[in-house]
Amino acid sequence: MTLIEAVLYIAISLALVVGGLVFYQQASLQSRTSSVVRTYAALITEARIVAGEASSLTATNFEEILYARGSIPPENWDATRPAGQRLRLPFANMYASLTVAYAVDGRTDISLFQHNMPVGLCSRLIVTSRASTNYASGAINVFLNDDDYSGTLTTIGLHDYLTSPTLAPSQAATYCRTADRNGNGLVYTQMTFRTFD
Repeated sequence: MTLIEAVLYIAISLALVVGGLVFYQQASLQSRTSSVVRTYAALITEARIVAGEASSLTATNFEEILYARGSIPPENWDATRPAGQRLRLPFANMYASLTVAYAVDGRTDISLFQHNMPVGLCSRLIVTSRASTNYASGAINVFLNDDDYSGTLTTIGLHDYLTSPTLAPSQAATYCRTADRNGNGLVYTQMTFRTFD
């Protein structure tokens, strides 16, 4: 084997390894994103059912009620965490919580709070068409902020799905990147859905 052949062999091998790693990363992200979508679809559906059963149910951490009803799979629940941080997702340090608010007119809103959310996941989950995300219909709005807001929510991004029901992937990506002020790739989002379609 000549030196040129050896260099060519090494270059092709490296290209295959790098290509394989990129493919694996994309497949892993897609798999975890699909898991989050399935989890949220089930949670929002169940939250709508539970909210419809009670006329004045109030719960700061509504996911606790859903877990007690068996609506949250054990792999998505971490009872060792404080209340409001127990709904775990397949991304490092990411967790979510739900609240339900009853309005005077009888309508109910469900808010989904997502903490330490990767920007790449954010740009996939806030996309809407006719106020429907890929896991729930009836989206009202989304607030975005950096992950280190420390409890004081100064909204970096706001999209109102009622006035502009479609949010394209490129727009969603811009919102999410803008919210990541500290550049660590993580954001906080609050999405609100109606309990009716």
